[in-house]
Amino acid sequence: MPVAVALVWCDAIGARRSAAAIRRGLVISIPASFAGAWLFRATANQALSESLLAVCAVAIAIRFTPLLRGSRASDPHLPAREPGAWAFWAVSAASCVVVVRQTMEVLSLLYTASVELRSLEATYALVAGAVGAGAIAWLCTIGGRRLPEPLLREATWTFLTLFVVQGLIYAFHELSEARLLPWSDVLHTASEPYGPDGVYGIHFSSLLFVAPAAAVAWSAIRSRLRVHLASGGRLMTHGRAAAAITLSSCAFMGMQQSDARPPQAAPASRAEDLAAMAARPHVLFRDTTSGANFGRLTMASLDAPTGERRWTAVTCQRLSFAGGRGLCLHLQRGVFNSYTAVLLDRGLKPGASIKLEGLPSRTRTSADGRVGAVTVFVLGDDYAAAFSTRTTLIDLASGDEIGELEAFSTWRDGARFRAVDFNFWGVTFARDGNVFYAALRTGGLTFLVRGDLALRKLTVVRENVECPALSPDNRLLAYKKRVGPSPDSWRLHVLDLQTNVERIIAAETRYIDDQVEWLDDRHLLYDIPRRTTTISDVWVAPIDGAEPARIFLPQAESPIVVR
Repeated sequence: MPVAVALVWCDAIGARRSAAAIRRGLVISIPASFAGAWLFRATANQALSESLLAVCAVAIAIRFTPLLRGSRASDPHLPAREPGAWAFWAVSAASCVVVVRQTMEVLSLLYTASVELRSLEATYALVAGAVGAGAIAWLCTIGGRRLPEPLLREATWTFLTLFVVQGLIYAFHELSEARLLPWSDVLHTASEPYGPDGVYGIHFSSLLFVAPAAAVAWSAIRSRLRVHLASGGRLMTHGRAAAAITLSSCAFMGMQQSDARPPQAAPASRAEDLAAMAARPHVLFRDTTSGANFGRLTMASLDAPTGERRWTAVTCQRLSFAGGRGLCLHLQRGVFNSYTAVLLDRGLKPGASIKLEGLPSRTRTSADGRVGAVTVFVLGDDYAAAFSTRTTLIDLASGDEIGELEAFSTWRDGARFRAVDFNFWGVTFARDGNVFYAALRTGGLTFLVRGDLALRKLTVVRENVECPALSPDNRLLAYKKRVGPSPDSWRLHVLDLQTNVERIIAAETRYIDDQVEWLDDRHLLYDIPRRTTTISDVWVAPIDGAEPARIFLPQAESPIVVR
């Protein structure tokens, strides 16, 4: 779309050399897209690449604005300012960048769909989407060339304004995902609905087509009613037009509010079907399939995880379950989002709900089902930190709060350890329900702490550990560990608690931002989001590196194994 708009305007003002440079950039973008897709998949920090390219696209769009001041209306024989040799190649490179920042992700997703997932449906969807986008851009060039220059100028200004706004939102969202901004986790979550994959952001692309068309229609109507408007009031200025477009854009996205609500339309599976599957070893998870079941608490057989699914009536952001009880961390979207932890019984029916003070992050349930842990992101703590969390232990029988981990006493090297910026998250319980492990962050460092629930005591046992998870036999502790200076230099590790020997998970080399779940004593489950979509997949990796990581459960996240 941006290249189509630029081409039409350059043709309209007679900037033939600029148009030729843009077309040259389109040709270059074909091989560059494949190279960009390969580099994009290989990079360790994809969010950083996306944010930098978004900033470049915004800068290119702003640099295009002087061309909008050019016109042949006053003198059709006046030649347009044309770029020199260096500027010609700069325009070509700029066109290539604007195209490749999108096509590299399309090709990357196409590889995932066709090669990794071998999904014919997803491959068709991606190809159809790409063809549809090309068709819309082509139609814009056809329609744009038939417009008078004043109307074309209105449409181009409108498109350019929305494109810059979308680019800035996207750059902000990806910079927070790359953890380059203060409070990155909170800002990333807060901006998620307005990003390109969010419930509001996905409609911004529609506005890039609808709003310029509306601007053209309004300008045409205004010219016909000029005499009437002049007699009854002032004509709409550019400022008022921009304000009207902004308000209509907000109204358009606001109309999509129903998209943000947890889907409840599809019926749940029959109780007898749920009970039959629950009687065998199974895996609980959050369904990320697009459609009415998105976000549902879902069940699949452990013997055939990719087979038939059973859906409950509950929607969750994160979930945990053990010993016949569980927790579903629920997000209710609205003008002001609300968060709750819903208690689940043995039949996965929702019970009492507990109001949460922030965005749900992690939850775990003890093996006996007596105690649950909930971690949320919060705002308002009066210290400078990259993020702030609050972790609470809950009595799952009554729903009463046992206490926040910040209220427990913390010890390090035999001495009391205190700091105002303590943040705890990622609780994992031992089989006795009294001992647990968690991650502690303070002073820019992270620690593994061992907790004693009865004594309300925490002891630092290791440094540079996040999101621990105990194996079923309680001998091994899996966690993610920072192995480099960049924000996403995390690798999965396993610690033998008896020998204190740590080893890296060789089967998984990607950045994993998840608290893993143990499939058994030798395999780990964790979810990885697909780029530029709301879909995640659950992967499995052996701890001994005997086989490569593979998808265990497609279109799912937050897995919990129940035997």
